[in-house]
Amino acid sequence: MYYEFKLGIPTFAWTIVIVISITLIIISLIIILPVALFKIRLNNEEIYAGAPLAPSIRVRKGDVVSISFINLSRYPELKPTLRLLGIGLPGLKIGWFKLANGSKAFLALNGWDSKALVIKLRSNSLVILSPKNFSDFKSKLQLLGWVKPSS
Repeated sequence: MYYEFKLGIPTFAWTIVIVISITLIIISLIIILPVALFKIRLNNEEIYAGAPLAPSIRVRKGDVVSISFINLSRYPELKPTLRLLGIGLPGLKIGWFKLANGSKAFLALNGWDSKALVIKLRSNSLVILSPKNFSDFKSKLQLLGWVKPSS
């Protein structure tokens, strides 16, 4: 006959495991929620881009100097070089960034090789948006009178 005894896991060890797990969950939510809930809303007078826990922007027609549609890969001067406030992951940029040309811009991009809307504001900052369904986004902007229909 023999007797076997085990060492119990100390309370301190459980506390560390729980704290690390909760921290990882919170960090994951801080990154995932803004991306999952990010929306671009359009109406006749305003474009809103934002999500909870993420930077957002409201662009009113009166604040716009110019609007253009571009292919981002052809404009290296618009590439973000420094994240000021927001989320910057490979293939995803949401928030305020400093660009290669020195401008400050609000970006909502899902890739660098994609088409984008570039809005220059009176404040000399830029708004660069590249939603998932870009052709539908472009047609809605035309429908709402933000840009003239292309011929």
